[in-house]
Amino acid sequence: MAHQEKYPVNRFLSDKFDIQEISNLSLFLYDSMFVVMAHKTGDHSINAVHHYTLISAKDLEDIIEEDTLINSSNIAGKLYVHNRLFSLVPTILFDPSHTGLYLNFSADLETENDRWEICYEGIQNNTIQVVGATEKNLLGLLDSKIPELDLAHGASLTLAYFMEGRKDLLNQEIFIHIIPESIYMAGFRGGELMVFNQFPVTKEADFLKYVFTVIQQLAFDRVHCKITLLGKLELIHCKLENLQLYFKNIQETLPPQKIRYQPGAEEFKNTRLLEAFWLE
Repeated sequence: MAHQEKYPVNRFLSDKFDIQEISNLSLFLYDSMFVVMAHKTGDHSINAVHHYTLISAKDLEDIIEEDTLINSSNIAGKLYVHNRLFSLVPTILFDPSHTGLYLNFSADLETENDRWEICYEGIQNNTIQVVGATEKNLLGLLDSKIPELDLAHGASLTLAYFMEGRKDLLNQEIFIHIIPESIYMAGFRGGELMVFNQFPVTKEADFLKYVFTVIQQLAFDRVHCKITLLGKLELIHCKLENLQLYFKNIQETLPPQKIRYQPGAEEFKNTRLLEAFWLE
């Protein structure tokens, strides 16, 4: 049920939700959205989700201070941050002492070291490291609430999902994960990852520009290339029927459900967010 407050929030609670039965939290931060997911003690199922829309710069600070799940007695959690500060590094070449260098194409983190906390997450049997960064001020706000907080870039979750079924892919496939006003796009040739990046998309012209660029870069056939969309197109102000005028083999899909819900909380799946279905 939606509650109109100073920041819009949808709450999805299990029928027998008990705030004392939270084992840990999963948090997902987007540019204009914040999701707080509570796992039940014992079986790690989802028994509550708070889904916020961020309007002003101060909203996140107020939410962290006031959210009942974040301020529960739980002390453990993991934060996935969806920003544009990330890079992929083959594990065989990865050196943790050089993480700032891996991100220098996104921002001058070396000269702003006091501002950023750098993290890295191994995926695909630890063969790829997803290096990311988030502001230390944000972590400072959460530290007193969730002292045992792990940090990862949201791209690690997206790419891990894309890579899971890659052995069964066609010769030319593109996967697109839609998040608020951005997309993650992965291009596969014969099951091998060729490109992965995040792009800002706020209108159909943006979507077409970036997809056409990747298709051209990979020398894919626009008519036969399979394009799979994950998430709600309304988050990037696009419509499927319009995109089908340009791509004949484009389709929407839902991930296989890898998450268990306590009865009543499963309505969160209606958001079609990746974390509503799939977590590592």
